[in-house]
Amino acid sequence: MNGFHPDKSDFSKAENIRKQYVEHKTTKLDRLQALDNKVKAPGRAVSVILGVLGALVMGAGMSNIMVWGNMTVGLALGIPGLIMALLAYPVYKGITAGRKKKYAQQIMLLSDEIIREDEAK
Repeated sequence: MNGFHPDKSDFSKAENIRKQYVEHKTTKLDRLQALDNKVKAPGRAVSVILGVLGALVMGAGMSNIMVWGNMTVGLALGIPGLIMALLAYPVYKGITAGRKKKYAQQIMLLSDEIIREDEAK
């Protein structure tokens, strides 16, 4: 006979594997989360890119000043880099605010449906 005796961890592993093969139906909550991500993702991507580029440019300016003693070029790079990095959050807020206006009606309708279904239970 087989000497294998499953324990609780074996059952949870089997359940996790099984979930990978079961067809997933999209729920209203999944659609709401996708809409929310659709609102926030573009602003997040642009602000991360702007912030990273700003930090790199500012770092290049700092290196020019500290390593090579070139104050003029260092400041010419460092100050715009700092401004770029500082603008990342306002850019995120601006893009996200515009997209919130665009998708607000869909999100509100879908969230109202979910809330009503929960209250009906």
